[in-house]
Amino acid sequence: MDFVRMAIVKTKKEIALIARACKITDDIFSKLVGDFHFTTETELADWILVEIKARGLKPSFPPIVASGKGAAEPHHIPTDTKLRGFVVIDFGVIYKKYMSDMTRTIYVGKPSSTERAVYKKVLDAELLGIKTVCVGEKCGRADQVVRDFFGQRFAKYFIHTLGHGVGTRIHEPPRIFFKRMRTRFKKDMIVTIEPGLYVPNKWGVRIEDTCHVRQNACVPLTHSSKELLIFKK
Repeated sequence: MDFVRMAIVKTKKEIALIARACKITDDIFSKLVGDFHFTTETELADWILVEIKARGLKPSFPPIVASGKGAAEPHHIPTDTKLRGFVVIDFGVIYKKYMSDMTRTIYVGKPSSTERAVYKKVLDAELLGIKTVCVGEKCGRADQVVRDFFGQRFAKYFIHTLGHGVGTRIHEPPRIFFKRMRTRFKKDMIVTIEPGLYVPNKWGVRIEDTCHVRQNACVPLTHSSKELLIFKK
């Protein structure tokens, strides 16, 4: 337990390694959207794995690519389903034992005004979650603030925690959840902030960054665009 308590606060060297893993993740995502030619979930997930391997690295976890109603499953396993509507893309890399974790949601087709509004709601929630994280604050409060922001209409579709620690494991303490109010954010924790909305059998949207808890701010280490990127079918 003492080791776990120590491990949740990272050294400068550890933070630099995680930041490098995040930079590589950003580079792969930039290449992905720069030449978007994919037709199925498995094709896109396999491409991500090839890109990671080409850099001499391994994935933090099997990439999640979830389209249409599959996007309503937070841990969806890619299938041969054609990409359409919201497409959740969640992946990371391991760099010298340290991991990154990032999710972006793109759109294949033509989003409706309602879908654009849903995406903006999740993005605003993520930005609010990041803003709420600060040294000394209870970890669970950030999760509660986001749930309150989603309100009665949307909160029931936010079906997982706001985030978790990242290091040599993809899920480390702290767990950012309103039912876990004892733990407080400490300087040099590395955490994810990843709100999502999931309507069963319809659609899902998630936006996630790996972040560094600094003395006066929570700063994303993943920098890929969070604008809703739209691709033709």
